[in-house]
Amino acid sequence: PLHMPFEGTITLSPDTYMNVVKETCASVAQHGAKYLLILNWHELNIPPLGVAADLLHREHGMTVLTVQACFVAEDMFGKQCGGLTHGGEIEALAVLAYRPDLVHLERIDYSSDHAHGHKVDALRRTRSYQPVLTDVRSIAPTGWYGSPQHATIEKAEKMLHSVADSIAAQSTEIFRELDKIQGGTAELRQVNKGR
Repeated sequence: PLHMPFEGTITLSPDTYMNVVKETCASVAQHGAKYLLILNWHELNIPPLGVAADLLHREHGMTVLTVQACFVAEDMFGKQCGGLTHGGEIEALAVLAYRPDLVHLERIDYSSDHAHGHKVDALRRTRSYQPVLTDVRSIAPTGWYGSPQHATIEKAEKMLHSVADSIAAQSTEIFRELDKIQGGTAELRQVNKGR
């Protein structure tokens, strides 16, 4: 709903989104998948993905890890790319790495005020308080702020490979630790025994 003021936006309710993820991944579980890595880039998907991940673990016995790739990219490239901004360099690099035909840096006209965008993002990106915003224009009247003009295919490929390598290494280690802590994907059997 946050982006709906802009024409062409399609949005799903949190329940619909959760069900699409849950049913897709449950199908994969029925075909034998035991481990599930959910890779997310959009902050507003975090709450429904958390619920879906928990249900997939408890109802289908999957070992589930959700990774917030936008924050991994911010941790790794934020200082050199002006932070994680809505439509800034990090987001431009992510799209350039996957679909360069969708990025038109020559069309950059003007960004919304950076100071205001950073202030509102800092307000909504805390662990302790999560305000609900009505409209993305409260962050950036144009729908975006940042400095994507420095994005290049070379930087995009570097970020893609660096972020992917980091996620692969960290996820492998986390899955190993989960196996030690939880004994693999056995929790489903234990939950079902209690019924």
